[in-house]
Amino acid sequence: MDPGEILNRGRAAALEGRYEHALRDFMWFHKHALKHDRAYYGVRLSFALGYWMELGEVYSPALKALQSFKRQGESALIRGKGNRDLFHDVASINKELGHTNDTYKLFLNMKKDHPELAKTCADLAIEAIVEARDFKLASEHLPHPENYLLWLSDRLNGDLERKGVSRSIATRRREAHVRNYCYDGETAIKILKGRHNLDAAEAAVEGAIALVRQKQARAMVCAQLTSE
Repeated sequence: MDPGEILNRGRAAALEGRYEHALRDFMWFHKHALKHDRAYYGVRLSFALGYWMELGEVYSPALKALQSFKRQGESALIRGKGNRDLFHDVASINKELGHTNDTYKLFLNMKKDHPELAKTCADLAIEAIVEARDFKLASEHLPHPENYLLWLSDRLNGDLERKGVSRSIATRRREAHVRNYCYDGETAIKILKGRHNLDAAEAAVEGAIALVRQKQARAMVCAQLTSE
């Protein structure tokens, strides 16, 4: 059974107004896709949740089902059960629901009662921590933004230098990789600004741009990071 086919079938059912069928397929995909193919990890927490949320906007049982998944995950994590993958599930659902502050509160609870589990999930909580403007906590889990930017740039440069794809695919990949790079880099920069390290934040922006080796990508990064 191909999870991708199930997801596409659910998407088609939603567009055709067969909401119950769509929900059944989306729930199956969320529960079982990774058992068949771990390559769906990213799709499961991005496009698939987006489709589910769109369905929830017109079909209330879908929204209730998604909220139920969230509550079950939160309950397990609060009890010290589950793992990093479960936290990622909950954080991603909260993001779709517009409830990132719930992720922040969950992380605080885990940090207090189950610190080792929280430690394994800290990088997944950074976005919610920054949005909550708890820059002190964020800096505890991202203590060296400069080193983080070096790691991000190494990853980006490696992704951009991969060969063997058409020009159109390479262009789309570049746009996606740059978008992700800027998004992650801005998190580090926000932490520096939030801690009032404005000179370091300015240097981080300049460094984030300079570290990109590919000329076109570097121009895109510059445009995104200096757009304010």
